[in-house]
Amino acid sequence: MEHSGKPYEMRSEIGAEPEHLLALPERIAHGADAALPLLAGRPLVLTGCGTSLYAAQLASDYIAQHGGDVPAVSARLLLERSSPLLRERTIVAFSHAGGTPAVIDLLQEAKRQSVPTVLITGFPESRAAGLATAVVPTGYAQERSWCHTISFSLSSLAGLLLLEATAARGLPADLPLPRPAEVAQAVEELVSKEDAIRAAAAAIHFGTIFILSSGEALALAPEAGLKLAEAAYLPNLPLELEQFFHGYIPAADKDSTVIAVLPPSVRERAADLRKVADIVGFHLLALDLKTLQGLAPSTDAQTFPWAAATYLQLFAYHVAMRRGTDPDKLRREDPTYLAASKAYQ
Repeated sequence: MEHSGKPYEMRSEIGAEPEHLLALPERIAHGADAALPLLAGRPLVLTGCGTSLYAAQLASDYIAQHGGDVPAVSARLLLERSSPLLRERTIVAFSHAGGTPAVIDLLQEAKRQSVPTVLITGFPESRAAGLATAVVPTGYAQERSWCHTISFSLSSLAGLLLLEATAARGLPADLPLPRPAEVAQAVEELVSKEDAIRAAAAAIHFGTIFILSSGEALALAPEAGLKLAEAAYLPNLPLELEQFFHGYIPAADKDSTVIAVLPPSVRERAADLRKVADIVGFHLLALDLKTLQGLAPSTDAQTFPWAAATYLQLFAYHVAMRRGTDPDKLRREDPTYLAASKAYQ
């Protein structure tokens, strides 16, 4: 991967999302012929690490919200549980660069056990790709910033488009999906309203930061938390919305910020969260469908998760600009953090 400093590549890659989303159906078609027979009629498990795991979880949560059941499990945990869950399913692994050690270890074990595997990746010539039974390329064979953004949007949608074309077990009979063109339009509209997102980033408090979500957008809480950690070096606590109500409120105060990604399916609990914010006095950034439509009118219930993801990516970028951090390098220009990154590889 190529790493560069200013102008920051994280921002450039967010801006490139619409054109790559539009090209996604044609690009994943290059691997679909080999992948579809492995998926048809079999139970599936989705997997990955880091941003790729959250992309898998977004696909899983979206399917669950529409009545399906396709679990997402981290690659290391899936490897540790390597009996029935591994042997009885087709593994759909998400790995943008294809070099994540846990994913590689899992694919090696799957190959040893003759378990079919499908890899969704930006790098179809990677080490992981050489181990997978079938490879589905997203078409974005680069990621110039270590703070991955475009790969999250592309791979999560690619996974859903691929699964929709199968008769895999666990999928609902009729899975309504946003088309890439619809997602691209919402993303483009959000990028054009960047000043509003910059203002939201300027308003947050740097005390305790909670990030909440639920339903079909549940994966966006940990993904947004990861982006704030990677880009702005900010510690934060991602939670499912209901968990925040059950025990975490005493840790919030007037210096806290609560960032809540609230899909249409949690409308009533979103109203309860606003009541709590009024009583306790913490700063609440509520990202619901109405808020997004105010910036990106084409956003609807189906495009909501990807529009919200783009908002959060831009938000994390502008928090990094406010704090004066480099969102591209994950502190690896610092010998301490470079050594730390090598310690777990």
